[in-house]
Amino acid sequence: MGAAPQGDRARRRAGATALTAAVIGGLLGGVPTAHAAPGPGPGEHSAGAAGQERDSRAKAGDASVPAVWPRPQSMRQQGSFVPVGRNVTLVADEDTDAPALDALRAALRGAGAHDITEVRPGQPLPGRDDLVVRADASAVTALRALNAPPRGDLPRGGYRLAVGRTGSRDTVALEGADGEGLFHAAQTLRQLVSEEDGSRGFAGVTVRDWPTAPVRGIAEGFYGGSWTQQERLEQLDFLGRTKQNRYLYASTDDPYRQSSRWRDPYPAAQREEFRALAERARRNHVKLGWAVAPGQGMCFSSPDDRRALLRKLDSMRALGFRAFQLRFEDVSYSEWHCDEDARSYGTGPKAAARAHAELAGDVARHLAVRHPDAEPLSLMPTEFYQDGDTDYRTELSKRLAPGVQVAWTGVGVVPRTITGGELTAARSAFHQHPLVTMDNYPVNDYAQDRIFLGPYRGREPAVAARSAAVLSNAMKQPTASRIPLFTAADYAWNPQSYSPEASWQAAIADVAGGSERSREAVHALAGNDASSVLGGRESAYLRPMLKDFWDAYDAADPEDDASMKRLRRTGERLSDAFRAMRTARDHVPDALAREVRPWLDELARHGEAGEHAVRMLTAQARGDGGSAWDARLAAERLHTKDPEGREGAEPAATVGKGVLSGFVKRALKASDRWTGADHAPSGRHRATAQGGPAARPDSPAEAAVDGDPDTAYRAEAAPSTGWFAPRAALPGASLPGGLGQQDDAGGGRSGHGRDTGESSPHAPALTVELPERRPLEAVTVQTGPGSGTRARVEAHVPGEGWRRLGPLSGSGWTQRDAQGLRADALRLAWSPGSDEPVVHEITPWYADRPDASLSLSRDDVDASIGGGRSEVTAELHGHRPSELHGRITAEAPEGFTVRTPERTVVPRGGTARVPVEIEADSSVRPGKHRIRLSFGEEKRTLTVRAFPRAGGPDLARDAEASSSGDETDEFPASAVVDGRKDTRWSSPAKDGEWVQLKLRQPVRLGELVLNWQEAYAKRYRVQVSPDGKRWRDAATVRDGKGGRETVRMDTPDDTRYVRIQGEERATKFGYSLWELQAYAVLGEAARDR
Repeated sequence: MGAAPQGDRARRRAGATALTAAVIGGLLGGVPTAHAAPGPGPGEHSAGAAGQERDSRAKAGDASVPAVWPRPQSMRQQGSFVPVGRNVTLVADEDTDAPALDALRAALRGAGAHDITEVRPGQPLPGRDDLVVRADASAVTALRALNAPPRGDLPRGGYRLAVGRTGSRDTVALEGADGEGLFHAAQTLRQLVSEEDGSRGFAGVTVRDWPTAPVRGIAEGFYGGSWTQQERLEQLDFLGRTKQNRYLYASTDDPYRQSSRWRDPYPAAQREEFRALAERARRNHVKLGWAVAPGQGMCFSSPDDRRALLRKLDSMRALGFRAFQLRFEDVSYSEWHCDEDARSYGTGPKAAARAHAELAGDVARHLAVRHPDAEPLSLMPTEFYQDGDTDYRTELSKRLAPGVQVAWTGVGVVPRTITGGELTAARSAFHQHPLVTMDNYPVNDYAQDRIFLGPYRGREPAVAARSAAVLSNAMKQPTASRIPLFTAADYAWNPQSYSPEASWQAAIADVAGGSERSREAVHALAGNDASSVLGGRESAYLRPMLKDFWDAYDAADPEDDASMKRLRRTGERLSDAFRAMRTARDHVPDALAREVRPWLDELARHGEAGEHAVRMLTAQARGDGGSAWDARLAAERLHTKDPEGREGAEPAATVGKGVLSGFVKRALKASDRWTGADHAPSGRHRATAQGGPAARPDSPAEAAVDGDPDTAYRAEAAPSTGWFAPRAALPGASLPGGLGQQDDAGGGRSGHGRDTGESSPHAPALTVELPERRPLEAVTVQTGPGSGTRARVEAHVPGEGWRRLGPLSGSGWTQRDAQGLRADALRLAWSPGSDEPVVHEITPWYADRPDASLSLSRDDVDASIGGGRSEVTAELHGHRPSELHGRITAEAPEGFTVRTPERTVVPRGGTARVPVEIEADSSVRPGKHRIRLSFGEEKRTLTVRAFPRAGGPDLARDAEASSSGDETDEFPASAVVDGRKDTRWSSPAKDGEWVQLKLRQPVRLGELVLNWQEAYAKRYRVQVSPDGKRWRDAATVRDGKGGRETVRMDTPDDTRYVRIQGEERATKFGYSLWELQAYAVLGEAARDR
């Protein structure tokens, strides 16, 4: 059996969530590992040291040094800016690395040089004012003169660079530890181009730099397709530009490297393509790697098959491949390609491990003898993501030849984190064989509706420092992959100074090119495709804008200019962000657009829907119902359709998951509250609609009163003028309130009501029967804008007949005042010239409903006696077709002071959040007290638990901590009292775990402060005990929110033990606390006992 098909592989990768659960407790663990890199030169600091700017910019005066990516280990501003004129002199030896010189020439031309004169060291320099660039051996003296740091023990790929003036000449000096290092120096120089006084040139800096991970690069190993030749060539250029040096070719679509045809030579055309790839790789100092997966298409015990494999490797080396990997990730332990293997090895994991190790040994020996300069062989074992020792791993390691590298993906197929501890454990499991970290990010073959464009994260610096190589498995979309791959290159080069956010912004700029519009477009795409298994918040850049806008919307008051200006300002800013999404597909680079067209289309749909939603909400806030209704229809249409216009279809591409659609959904709900549609009753209390003209299929009259403005009654034909009773009201039947009706003969009217319009059996009206007679404040009607629907809005008052409220508006939005009429029915009496009616919703606003409903953010609150203020939030939900003005009042026991704002505005259909402050003076006794809060006729009771004041020293600092269990030794209970902010306790992943303190002496405890990590307790109790045996509950938390929580209590004087007893976890992980603080009851309150 060969490599797993896409579905199998997708299932393997999709299982990563379960596989990572065991290691999530270490998500934010510290990194106490040493950096495997040379120390800084004398007088120099690394880029991660204090005082070095995080964005790799060195500043001098007003001139700023451009950022360099990957971040140099050490770069400092020194010397002066040197302009690049038309003529430049390049001094280099004959044997100076050719690709490095090519890159250096390109950097000079990019800075403005036209004519580059090349001379050998010792030859006269032309032109007294020309810039001189010295490379390698010729640069040593200039580097010393420019005060560059000493070379020291720079490893492979390292370099020094200095820019400034030496003697009478502007000079750039570059020296590499090898040819690759000089190439890297040229890539840094390319990024140092800046302008000063209208001239282009290079910023004055000195750099001493080297890669942390010796091998850095990508794998083309995704399932479901492969890159084209041109895409691979461009990817090699990208690797060179970002100082990566390995491209592992592992295409799953290539049968010539897998079990089916691995013995066969490649066709001539493909061989030529490989030669072209090798040449492009050489020019970029990238080594091509070839992965072969013979799987169960090989007889391991057959000398012929082994020789065939060695011949295939030799042929690939002749084509330019310089690194090789054997892959056995998807093979069976019980099935063999030939019977001889079953006899020679047996079955089971140990048997497979012996076969894999023997073959790897033969290949490694062959490469060492035949190609002494070959890179070490790497092996992808069958168990590449497991944790710890296994029979397979133990047997493989025992038999594997020294020097063979072992590939792994971390603990899990797509692990959220990879720690230095996990890498150490894996090396131990593989008996110290060097590990190749093959990270399955940003590959997306297991979630093909997603593109993962967020930054590389969750990998500790030790992973780069201790891995033989760090390779990232790319997506099928090569250009899009470069955003996360750029950040992975930055991490692998200098993980100690790696900043995911800053690196990600640079990656976006790199992919976008020079245009500001293009950068904005790529940012909109990447920002809404940034979350992944590795973490990251989707649409993180948009969330603050959304919050600001909602806060402004909730606080908007048409009578307050400042609040309306705030709403306009936040709305315009949010609309600009949505506009960037809508137009992104027109401004991203063409190559990116071709790859991610479904995601760009989906982004455009969400962006346009967001623009309409903002327009709708701002129109509502200023009372413009017509504009709001028009925008709502547009927002809903885009919200419920995919980019191809299919209603309710699941999109093939997911962007802004949970954020973009969530905003529009929330906006539509806000619209329904504003129009009153959301309070349409259901069941026997709902209104019913009947009448005509006859409705189109699937658009019945009932749709006009179903509480959903997105449905509509749509007539098949235009109405005649007049009104018509409901179909159920046949001759002799009665209507609500004794409403009269037309008889069959078209004669006189029966009943007790008065009709205000013409009557005709051929002129029906749309009539709404209300569930009961109630006073009306207003009636809202939403019709199709531009549909030509014309009618009068009328209400039926029993005993009095129909009363006109007013005509429909041509905008589609109509609201008519009903002045308290006690009505039992409404109708639309069609007017002359009406087209086919389109009625979305008819909404009565009842005058006998409370103006607003009152609720509290919580029903109880703690108050410190004689201490500070406590606060709850009261929420007022408006139920009127206009805004409300009033004040929340309070009835409080003696000793309490309650403060509320003097004026509260409750927006139409909206919510006003009102702070309620409570103070308890020293006369208040400990215990429960009740405060009654009122707004109009609405009343709520708030329970206040008054506790004595607590404070003084933190009693936890010298307490002894223990727990029911620690997840690992890295997260002990003692971490909650060690006073450090970077350590924490973490429990096993189950409910009911606890952590407790043994205080130094008995105390009357008044307060605990808990600082939770992301894995917090949703429900827990605080228990206390005098002896650790007899426990009582001191406090119960039923709605834990995580973060920093303060829990008040008043315990007996003999409290010596304090326990946080978990009852329910908020996440799938355990409970985890950074810190626990404990404070005693203070002053007279403590002495009162």
